[in-house]
Amino acid sequence: MKVIRYTLLSNGKVPSNIIDGGYFVKYNGGQSPQDYDIIGLSLEWTGIEEYTTKVSFENYIKSFVTDFVDPITNETILVQDLIDIFWSKSLVG
Repeated sequence: MKVIRYTLLSNGKVPSNIIDGGYFVKYNGGQSPQDYDIIGLSLEWTGIEEYTTKVSFENYIKSFVTDFVDPITNETILVQDLIDIFWSKSLVG
């Protein structure tokens, strides 16, 4: 599966090409409902950008996401763990 960056359609719906999406949301300054870039998985579609290597994906995500503390569990969440989990989804299928 392809790891891609996409936005919602102009009607606010998720593109039909997305198999699993809604991850690592980043404001892009556009007009609602296309004002956020979103990471997802697709079989064929490349969206705004396709990440073909884990390094390029990591670099993009780490440009705006850092480690954080879960306010409910008080556990530190490592962004690298989130990246690893998501990337492994792309290797299935």
